[in-house]
Amino acid sequence: MISRRNYFAITILMATVLFLCMCLNSLKDGWNDYAVNRYTETAENYPSQINMYLPGGEEEEPAPEEGTEDVWSLAAASRDRVVWIGPEDSALYGVVEAWVTYTKRDIAAYPSLTALKAAEGEGTAWMLVTDPACVDWESGEELELLEGYVEAGTHLVLPGLPEVSVIEGNKKLRDFLGIRKVLEQETTVTGYYLREGFLLGGGTFYLDRESPDAEELLPGSEAYPGEKTFPWYLPGYGTKVYMRGIAAGEQVKAENYPIMLWRKSHGTASVFAVNGGLMDGLQGMGLLSAMAAETDSYGLYPVVNAQNMILAGYPSLADENPEEMERLYSRSVKQVFQELLWPNIAAVLEKHRYKATCMMTPQYDYTDDNLPDGRQLAYYLKIFNEHGAETGLWGLSVSDTPLAGKLASDGAFLREALGGYGFASLYAGDMEALEIREALGEELLGSVRTVVREHDGTQAMPVGFLSEGVTAQRVIGDGLTYTYESDFLVRCMETALGYFSISFDLSRVAYPEEDGDGWEQLSKALGTTIGIYGQSFRGFHATTASECDARIRQFLALDYRDSRIDDAIHLQVEGITGPAWFVLRTHNEAIEDMEGGSWQELEEGAYLIEVTDKRAVLTLKPADERFYR
Repeated sequence: MISRRNYFAITILMATVLFLCMCLNSLKDGWNDYAVNRYTETAENYPSQINMYLPGGEEEEPAPEEGTEDVWSLAAASRDRVVWIGPEDSALYGVVEAWVTYTKRDIAAYPSLTALKAAEGEGTAWMLVTDPACVDWESGEELELLEGYVEAGTHLVLPGLPEVSVIEGNKKLRDFLGIRKVLEQETTVTGYYLREGFLLGGGTFYLDRESPDAEELLPGSEAYPGEKTFPWYLPGYGTKVYMRGIAAGEQVKAENYPIMLWRKSHGTASVFAVNGGLMDGLQGMGLLSAMAAETDSYGLYPVVNAQNMILAGYPSLADENPEEMERLYSRSVKQVFQELLWPNIAAVLEKHRYKATCMMTPQYDYTDDNLPDGRQLAYYLKIFNEHGAETGLWGLSVSDTPLAGKLASDGAFLREALGGYGFASLYAGDMEALEIREALGEELLGSVRTVVREHDGTQAMPVGFLSEGVTAQRVIGDGLTYTYESDFLVRCMETALGYFSISFDLSRVAYPEEDGDGWEQLSKALGTTIGIYGQSFRGFHATTASECDARIRQFLALDYRDSRIDDAIHLQVEGITGPAWFVLRTHNEAIEDMEGGSWQELEEGAYLIEVTDKRAVLTLKPADERFYR
């Protein structure tokens, strides 16, 4: 027989369970204000294009506080000056100019070394980046000019090299470049070895898939960074090699592999040489940042600190392509997206602590009779809110519907389903900038403040302003097609900007174009990509597109100065409110303490610095002797 006390306790317990089962879901739905996009909240104080730092702009030095004049006058010293030798309409100049803008340096451009010599009154350059085609290597006079600049402390970067016959016949030039011997004028490589400690992400091998060890080292394809045929140079004394090629069919020691990327020390300055096209395109920014960090006892530069996962074309809310979906999955596309894709995607993102930006579309095909379902919209908005995902708008379609027609149809659906919905981000794919600007004038896109665009393989700046009030952020990799080339580009972007944006085009699931577009295959690719980058770059922050937008604006607007006195690095930040992020690269030293912010170790000799005050001080200490250079 149950006592009254036990009966009362059981009753209370059952009532509690009933409350938890029946009421909490209702309360959660009530708190989940899914009909309002929290990312569209007005950001009146966000920096716009007029706040962007530009090289060579007018500078007003901040007045030091009383008692700190000696320290902060050093922090306000002249910024580094980069000089470009070559045509200003070249793609490589665009890379150098973007890098200078991002790192808040000054830049000057001259068509030749002769023009630079004539303008020497403008001051000594910190770094000279020279198009090798603009140097007369055989005359001897221009080589002497370069030697003079290097002897005076100017670092030299050669994105390419003179003809191999010129190098082979000129010992003085070989010594200057750090080449001991030309072993072969031409050799084909089957892969690359990237040394640890140069680019962020650690050392790695890029091997041809014909190699029996390729699968064990890295998944990938035969898409390489740079070309595959090079002159075979062996390094000389005082040369530090960062990247080597692996010669095809050759049984040689690793130290005799062809050198691809290296540094020759000349006293206080260095000559950086690139054998091949590794600096072509956006990857050149990462190589320049890594080179700059090698030129001093430390390297400190601002970064965006944003990692984006863009689910492009996900979800669609209409029952489209039903015959193909039934054949492949025995269910509708709505069921495929809801029952197969989302649980898989959410699990992978949660495992690696990434956030999703879901660039949804009411429908893919605007020419058929399959209309979007408002109940599906409510379902996805709720679960995206619960998982911290952002809902953006996919600006594309699988039909030939003009963008204006798509936006009109989408707007009508959203008004009927929710009374309207605002988007802070738009996925524009490969649309032209003019077409995007015109579309931003449409009512549906009135709250958009950032546009995600595809990387077109050029030197176009990965982050910047599309218009005065709208930023553009480019995806730098297709997450469903992993290649060595994309891996190398991501390492370079993480090194230069602490940024990557990977897109996953999930419209391929609903409208497959080839056998590999089934979700079983694509989910493996998605997991592989997120897993590799999640392991290599876990120190940077996961963001949505709109959160990344806020960081891009801060990054572009900030200005800074830094200097070192003994074991302390003094950092002064201007032009922004809120936190700023920097990467600190050190050699044989580690951070002991910091004032004015916080720090996190990314990997050996690399730190992510968050500055929360206008001025910060980082105190360094000697690193373990095992890690000496």
